[in-house]
Amino acid sequence: MRPVFKIILGVLAVLVIGIYIVAHPPLDVPEGAFSHRYYERGPHSVSHESINLVDSSRPTMANHEFKGRESREFKGRIWFPADKAGAPYPLLVYSHGYMSQYKEGDYILSFLASHGYVAVSVNFPLSNGSAPGGPVISDIVNQPGDVSFVINQMLARNRQAGNSLDGMIDGNRIAALGLSLGGLTTELVAFHPKMKDPRIVAAISMAGPSEFLTPEFFEGNSIPLMYIGGTADAIVPYPQNAKPIPLKYRNGFLVTLQSGSHVGFIDMAPAVFRWFNNPDQLGCAGLMHGLKAAQSASKSTEPLPKLSELLSAQGSGIDAAAATTPCQATEFERAMRPVRQHSLVVLAIYSFLESQFSPSDATRKEMHDYLFNRLSAENNDVTVSASR
Repeated sequence: MRPVFKIILGVLAVLVIGIYIVAHPPLDVPEGAFSHRYYERGPHSVSHESINLVDSSRPTMANHEFKGRESREFKGRIWFPADKAGAPYPLLVYSHGYMSQYKEGDYILSFLASHGYVAVSVNFPLSNGSAPGGPVISDIVNQPGDVSFVINQMLARNRQAGNSLDGMIDGNRIAALGLSLGGLTTELVAFHPKMKDPRIVAAISMAGPSEFLTPEFFEGNSIPLMYIGGTADAIVPYPQNAKPIPLKYRNGFLVTLQSGSHVGFIDMAPAVFRWFNNPDQLGCAGLMHGLKAAQSASKSTEPLPKLSELLSAQGSGIDAAAATTPCQATEFERAMRPVRQHSLVVLAIYSFLESQFSPSDATRKEMHDYLFNRLSAENNDVTVSASR
């Protein structure tokens, strides 16, 4: 074989190995006996189904060069058990973050489906990364209604003979989960005086902006709220958003990921960002570029309205003056490995949902004990604190 061919083959071999390493990051398997057991995939094979939904009762507003439309359209996916052993199952609706898309929480939703959950996620019309006219945050006021619409569609399919979801969903066990702007969407659809959907009986916000939500916002609610925040989050800072949750809401509690980042929550983080000191450094660059692009497209010299300003007119309990600008850090704290963050997130979410939805009293008690006691005992980079 000629030397040049050997060199080419060697380079190709290195590229193949490199691609494999990037695409297959190492797994983080918790060492504690309980954590190790609960982190195992469930007994169900998981089915996936793409969906395209249209809500003809509500419009999509104009967005820069996009002139708007009379309906709201949603592309997404359903994750569900391939069998009906144990059906009907709880329903989980996932809300993605700004400039993201419905696959963002795949590692969570696939895991839950293997344990007997039906999960669904869709692209929001104007905040997803491919939104017509460019992604904007101003459509946040319509996203709680989008979640309710998706719930309607899933429950309708549950009642439809011959449908893949026929008899699969328990309408009394519905939870909402979201990340970042999707976390705020979850907070709104679960607790907002005007926007909340009473069918949601448990809520999980991962790094959702909440510094402008006052105790008054949560008044009159009793469903449990789990907030998951990372102390190295540079986009939705932990001290202002995560830490106050147990003080604001009597049935709210906080899962703290020591050195957890914001970008570390997303599905692709372990493959793409595992060599970063803190993936939020790149996340902040992308976020600020997106916000500047949205402002430029609006052809206005005025700064874009803050989330708190958009929401303060929607009802009481929102302090328009309390919000701060994201990504103000000049130095980025070293973050935990994204694969480690994923394992802790999955353990927290799964144990929380099982403590609420398991049909077994013993299992609900066991998972509650694990979440509030054993999780942090077996993993020194996570703590759980509740309202007092």
